Amino acid sequence: MSPAKRRMRTADRAAQVTSTEVTEPETPPAGAPPAKLTGPAATGTRPAAGSRRASRLVDIADAVGVHVSTVSRVLNGDPRLSIRQETLERILDAARTQGYRPNALAQALKRDRTGAFAFVIPLLRNPIWVRLQRGALQRAAELGYAVMIMEEPTEAAKPPGAYRYLVEESRADGLLLATALRTNKDDPAVREVPHVYVNRRGPERGNDVVMDEAGAVGLFVDHVASLGHRSVVLIDGPRDVDTVHRRVAAARRHCASRGMSAAIRHAPATEEGGWDVTRRMLRAGKLPTAFGVGSINQLFGVLAALRDAGAPVPGEVSVVSFDEDECLAFLEVPVTSVSMPLAELGAAAVDALISRVEGARTAGVLVREPMFLVPRASVGPAAGPR
Repeated sequence: MSPAKRRMRTADRAAQVTSTEVTEPETPPAGAPPAKLTGPAATGTRPAAGSRRASRLVDIADAVGVHVSTVSRVLNGDPRLSIRQETLERILDAARTQGYRPNALAQALKRDRTGAFAFVIPLLRNPIWVRLQRGALQRAAELGYAVMIMEEPTEAAKPPGAYRYLVEESRADGLLLATALRTNKDDPAVREVPHVYVNRRGPERGNDVVMDEAGAVGLFVDHVASLGHRSVVLIDGPRDVDTVHRRVAAARRHCASRGMSAAIRHAPATEEGGWDVTRRMLRAGKLPTAFGVGSINQLFGVLAALRDAGAPVPGEVSVVSFDEDECLAFLEVPVTSVSMPLAELGAAAVDALISRVEGARTAGVLVREPMFLVPRASVGPAAGPR
């Protein structure tokens, strides 16, 4: 085996060492008086798992009969280390048997990194955000990073620079910013620390990781147009939310290209928001024949208002949600939706942030796939006048 291949194999083997805990007690020095037993030891009960001492480099060195520095270099995959293969195997086996786990703080100090990111998200009840978070958490774990979740109240959104202290105080290596606040104003406070904007666009170019909202709206418009609908309404969140801004622009553009009418209604991204805006439309008279709804919370309010008014779905109004969730298949009328690449968005955001932490200059990221329509029973042919 060549030296290069052996070094790669050593690094791979070292990376596979998993985490358990060592249970053997320490041996007292020779000649020392017997220790007085107190606590759990005096009563014969076993200590709590959290009180057991984890394996150390010196424990592995003692078990194998080598210097502790040799153990350290093996487990860190030092390419300059010259050591017999038999000794290397014994060190790795001892580390695995003892459940050795590297000290995260020591490694962070050595690399001048914390190994953690802060993920700032809006405080929403929308379950769809769980998929985005899961995608980010899984990708970070694969690459050896931890992620702190920070929830920001939507009614008191802060500028991105308000979170700079997390990097400056060495609590995190970088920021994943998914705050609801939409702004075109440059923020010097955040410009100097590694960051990416997630599911929204920031003021500076190249730091955005977003989904193809225009493509999602195109799927909705194409689907209802194919069934004869000529009037649509987009019910969505506040104007200053970036995803809403992009969907609105796309709805107007797609409908105009097809000669269709497009109404826009903004409301809070809640059940009450969907209920209130739909009730106002019902009181105003004739409804558009196809509804596109921005959030799953709004969707429930929209459906309740239509049901309360005796407007059947899809007999009179067809409804499509821009949030996909399995629960939509189990409603009284299963709701058609557009499934967005949320887990992929989270993973792409972590990849982009790591590139910035490492000093690479990268472009913004547009996550297009997988995105598809999930057809269910809430969409039908366009109805005649009410």
